Amino acid sequence: MGTWGSGPFENDGAGDLLAALRAGNFGIEDFSGYLDEDYLEVDDAQAAIAVAEVLAVARGLRPADDHLEGVDAVAFAASLTDQQHAWVLTTLERAVEGSDTSELHELWAENGPEDLAEWRDPVVSRLASLRSPG
Repeated sequence: MGTWGSGPFENDGAGDLLAALRAGNFGIEDFSGYLDEDYLEVDDAQAAIAVAEVLAVARGLRPADDHLEGVDAVAFAASLTDQQHAWVLTTLERAVEGSDTSELHELWAENGPEDLAEWRDPVVSRLASLRSPG
């Protein structure tokens, strides 16, 4: 049975990402190298949202919560190149852009406009804060 929630770490894709970060075997280049250029599968979109949340914690935009126990957000963020940071933001944008680009968006849209907004609005806000300098 899968995990499903509107928070950035309340799903299986994020859980897998966090486990890999804790174990020290998550390589963003492995993750980003195989994603479809046109359509994000649900687990990939969930992982991208979780990566963006880790970056937000590293930049001090969000407090670390219990999900990030054992994850060094600052070290992870520092390990990414500028190109990888840009890739995370682009992927995050694709995740919330619409049902044509993201299976996760499509699934939330099927739940109705209120559920879609509950999931999407914080992600869009996070994207804006990560795009701002600082």
